Amino acid sequence: MSYQLRDTVRLQGRDLVFATKYWQERLLSQLKGKLPKSLVICNSYPKSGTHLLYQILYSIPGLQQWDDIVSVQALCGIMNTPSHVRWKIGSAPSGSIVRSHLMHCDEILEVLAEFNCKVLFIYRDLRDVAVSHARWVMKEERIFLHDIYQQTSGFDEQLMKSIKGVPVGSPFASNLSQPDIGTDFSRWQGWVREDNACAVKFEELVGERGGGSEEKRLYLVEQILDYLGINLSANQIKSQFASYALNPEESHTFRKGGKGNIGAWQTSFKDAHKQAFKSVAGNTLIDLGYESHLNW
Repeated sequence: MSYQLRDTVRLQGRDLVFATKYWQERLLSQLKGKLPKSLVICNSYPKSGTHLLYQILYSIPGLQQWDDIVSVQALCGIMNTPSHVRWKIGSAPSGSIVRSHLMHCDEILEVLAEFNCKVLFIYRDLRDVAVSHARWVMKEERIFLHDIYQQTSGFDEQLMKSIKGVPVGSPFASNLSQPDIGTDFSRWQGWVREDNACAVKFEELVGERGGGSEEKRLYLVEQILDYLGINLSANQIKSQFASYALNPEESHTFRKGGKGNIGAWQTSFKDAHKQAFKSVAGNTLIDLGYESHLNW
């Protein structure tokens, strides 16, 4: 059995489990006359600070953690279907925080509306995302890019692949591919402008522990709480959500100088990386407010 057929069969089995849970819960809800489900979606472009936002959300009274993650793409590289997203999100208990990597499109918006979802989207300087992505691929043996990255000469080449992508047929006969980071992020960028979502910058949420501003962090937490319809006093927000109030061991994003530090890309990017990045995502950085021109 080829690896593609094996992965396809495995994913179909996985979807059968979630579909069963989804329809069972819908039937029980109809029989018992339960109120419609309500969920909070902790969404991000991969490697943009999902856990940072998640840690803040599960510190909010009344919200509960849910262990699974919903994504548009499986680790093996196969794209998931809208039905998979619907069944998997539908299996989460009401009041849960669902971590996700869901792009912005009509099909996804339709699924989220079905479950009365409040969507929070965290995004980050894509140069830092590229560095984090290259490191993650080398550590995560299950992801389809791992073997390809292992064949490179070192981190500089791995980082270049995270910037420029991996074309189909490279290496020879491979049917898997990864778009350049600008093209890939364009599928998520609609969340930044989505009226019914709350978009937050990683750099403004990380706080002093991650090399940012504590004032900006607390202001943004207040905006998140307001979006979720939760009222807490300024003193409660400061005591519960200051970056130093949370456990730094739960996420590397709170370790100043660590991998989650703001602007860490500057120590990894060579001139060739800068030029490649400008060609595929330079204008995106400007659109997101990280640069005002391409002369960095």
